[in-house]
Amino acid sequence: MTTAVAVGSVYHTGEKAPVSGRFEFVRHGNPDSHCEPKAEEQSIALAQGEALPPCRSCAARTVWSLAEIL
Repeated sequence: MTTAVAVGSVYHTGEKAPVSGRFEFVRHGNPDSHCEPKAEEQSIALAQGEALPPCRSCAARTVWSLAEIL
């Protein structure tokens, strides 16, 4: 059984990308974080199966949204 993946689906640091796509930074996992990732860090391309990374600016866990399936 195949699970459909929709643009806008949300993923967290450490989860595997379900499809190859472009993911956009949504927020840090810790709501008290005051880090603002640089613009070039807020959109990343990942291949299916790659792990969603932490914030590059502060290494905190982050929430990502699938913006585009590639």
